[in-house]
Parts: sequence; structure tokens; C-alpha cells
Amino acid sequence: MGWKAYRLVYQAKSPIHIGWHTLGYIKLTRYYITGKAMWGAFTANLTRTGEEKNPAAYQKYGELLRTNVLLSYFYPALDPDVPLLPEFTDDGLKYGGCAESEFESLFIKSYGQTAVLPDSNTAEDESLHESEFIAPVVMDEETKEQSPVYFVGYVFIKDGTKVDGREFGLENMKNAIKEICVGGDRKYGWGSLLLDDREATTHRNKLFDYPLELDTDRPEITVPSNKPIPAHVAIINSLKFKGDIEPVVGREFDTKDKKGFGRKLVHSGVFWTPGSILAEDEPKSFSLSEYGMMESKVCKH
Repeated sequence: MGWKAYRLVYQAKSPIHIGWHTLGYIKLTRYYITGKAMWGAFTANLTRTGEEKNPAAYQKYGELLRTNVLLSYFYPALDPDVPLLPEFTDDGLKYGGCAESEFESLFIKSYGQTAVLPDSNTAEDESLHESEFIAPVVMDEETKEQSPVYFVGYVFIKDGTKVDGREFGLENMKNAIKEICVGGDRKYGWGSLLLDDREATTHRNKLFDYPLELDTDRPEITVPSNKPIPAHVAIINSLKFKGDIEPVVGREFDTKDKKGFGRKLVHSGVFWTPGSILAEDEPKSFSLSEYGMMESKVCKH
């Protein structure tokens, strides 16, 4: 039993905001799309295009995308063959070799909003906020030409996966995942991604540029010594990294108390962030876990 890996390329059709944290009145965005954000978008679309459209169906597809179908993180790119992954260097954080400040000036924009009181047509107190976003197009300052922004990542489907008794593969998903919405401020039209069918290719040996093993219980990624990790990795004492750490917190469907979607606050733990450097003398293997995070084989039981 193994897995099939497919490289997917989406073109951004509107601003993309992947919630990170708030600085004053500014809602900051991550500079990539997390596996969990993609999980939510895929779950929603698979449910809406399926025969059942109810909370049970959401849970069915949500569980499918945690066990038999896995998603990596998706990273921005101007050239789909060159995704801009983060990497901590002696010169600071870089994205695909591009300095963080250069990346931000090119890709990151913001939009200010405020609530308006209908009686006076004036701004409501304390309602002003500004949202960062990854721009759907960027402009070359020298040529003044615009280029579309793509997001590149992978979907993994376990061999023999079935849904409602029928074989399930990428072709079963294609119609559902062709147009998806991810992240925040979707009610303003943000988060729209369109799948580029020409770029949907099968991969056996690589996840981005990392060696990939698919004939395993979970897809396994080998990270070379002194190279960056392409997803969050839980902190454990037996592995050394250089980079940054952060707690990962999210909301999920509350299956126990039946309170509904987004009502259960989940603390996943403290993680090394994508781009942190593996500070080990030898390569280390990691398995892909739910939501595209990576789990060290050292800490598996």
C-alpha cells in the first residue's frame, strides 16, 4: 500500500489573506497557504459537489482529507516551476533567494476598511482595520508589465481509497477543486484560486526539491542537513533547528458538544516554522501528517 503524489498549480484570481496574527489594527497574512487552509477549501468543495450536502458530509470529507488524502503547504510563485519557499539564512529570512523586504514590496499589499454608522454616515469608533493580502498580480517596476501569481503544492492520495464504495482519485476531485476559495475575507471576494490543469502532474520522487518516499504508511520527506523545512514541524528535544517557532492554534467542528463549525478551539502545539534550518549532521526523514504538517519519525510511536 502506498500513495500517489500530484503537483498542483493554482492561479490567484483575487487577493489571498491567510490569517496569521494582528498587529494593532492590522490583520497580518502568512506569505503562503497552509495545508489546513487548503484542507478547508477542499472539504467545502467536495461536499458541495457531492450528493450529500449536510454536516455529516462535511465531516466525512474532512476525515477523508486527514487520512487518505493529504495536502502540502502551497507557496507563491511567478514561475510555476520556481515556488518561493522560505529559508532562514545568515542574511535573514528569504523567499526563494529573495530578501524578505523585496518579497514584501512585490507580493504583499494591504486594504483598509471601517464600519460606517448609517445615521451619520461617519466611521464607527474602533472599527478601523487594515488587512494584508498576497496580491493576485505583481508589477515589474522596470518593464511595467504585470505577472500573475501562482501557488504551487501537492496532493497525496492513498492507493485503494474509496468514497461511498467507489474508487477515489484525482480525476474524482478535479471538478470539485478546480475553483476554490481559501483564507479570510472571502465575503469580499478574496481567496479565489483557479486550478491550472496543464500543470497538474504526477510525481514520484520529489516534494518541491525534497526526496519523497510514497511506498509507506504516510508520505515521507527527507530533509538534507542545513536545509529548510517546507512545513511546520513540532518541537522535540531530539532534533535541532535554527529558525523561528510559533504556537499553532485553530478552530474545528465540535463533534463532542455538537456546537457547530469553528466552535472548537484546538491547540496543536508549538512548532518550528517553515524555512527553519535542520541543524543536524545528517539528513532526517519526516512523514506528512494531517493538514500538511511534518512529523519527525523520531517521535512516532
